[in-house]
Amino acid sequence: MSRYRIPILVWCILLLNVPALGLSATYEVQRGDSLWEIARRFRTSVARIKKINGLKSPRIYPGQQLQVGEKIREFLLPNGPYYHTRPARDLQDTRDYAEGSSGTPARDFARARGLLASHRSELEVRFARIKGRKKPLRGWRIVIDPGHGGRDPGAIVSNRDGRDRGVHVVEDEYVYDIALRVFERLLLYGASVDLTVISPNHLRRDNTPASSTFVNEQNEVYNDPAMSRSSKNGSRPGSDNINRRVRISNAFFGGRSKTLFVSLHADNSPGRPKGPLVIYQKKGRRVDRASKKLAESLRRALDSPTVPAQMGGRNLAVLRGNRARAEVLVEIRNVAFVGDAWALRFHETREEDADRVVKGILDYVGE
Repeated sequence: MSRYRIPILVWCILLLNVPALGLSATYEVQRGDSLWEIARRFRTSVARIKKINGLKSPRIYPGQQLQVGEKIREFLLPNGPYYHTRPARDLQDTRDYAEGSSGTPARDFARARGLLASHRSELEVRFARIKGRKKPLRGWRIVIDPGHGGRDPGAIVSNRDGRDRGVHVVEDEYVYDIALRVFERLLLYGASVDLTVISPNHLRRDNTPASSTFVNEQNEVYNDPAMSRSSKNGSRPGSDNINRRVRISNAFFGGRSKTLFVSLHADNSPGRPKGPLVIYQKKGRRVDRASKKLAESLRRALDSPTVPAQMGGRNLAVLRGNRARAEVLVEIRNVAFVGDAWALRFHETREEDADRVVKGILDYVGE
């Protein structure tokens, strides 16, 4: 059993269908901060922050509120919130429906990086106020890889809501939401965390009711400026450029030893049992022992008496060539089964899934 109890992080989101609001990209200065560090964190410049805030000098003080970017439009919807833009439809009502982005990959990358940076800093401010906060992951660099995204939505399966109405579950939208929840918890425990794929309008979404399913928006981009500077849609994530996820991860690791890579998916395999599956790197008879050890920790954390988690080794492109100390792919659920797809729609279940993934990581590091 892990020595660390996973806390439930609660953010209240108004779930009303209201017009777009303005969300300010602000940051509260912490002790030890400098304008240079804040500018680096938000991917902007010292000169820009000084201009926006009317600063005459680089001197700042703890508690000071700084505007670090433009106001972000926010849409408070039952399956939101959404930022910058919202989908044309209120839910995924058919298997084939998809919405392409109204902007270029370069524009979506800029928006996504700004949105995630604002969220990260807000979390850091909140976490800094927690008394007795433990940081068992300090010194670790961890990459979370939200499966699919961009041009590749992954599995899209039909399901039924509580009134027996047809709804559809889009794999990449839901695993991205779980990835964000894992991202938050890892930050809480002191890790340096990054994502391989990012969205310009998606932070954690507590969709209520769960029948308001996430729409297949193909607006995600790779979390790298060079990979996303193109105006062509082909630069977005797809099955033909999976190796870019490995390149982003290796760049983030920078040759350090305390590194982990976790790719999150929701399997659609009628041929295997329902429930989680953790895959470690294996090529022929050659097994990556560190990868297998991390997989075993995650398998135990994801296991339950009614739905046992499985584990196996494969030579996957997203694990091959990855320079993490240990790298795994986690199929959180098997949406080929109605119950697994049903569970994925509920934000409470996604919270539990994120808790279990982080517990597995904590157990691995603790061992």
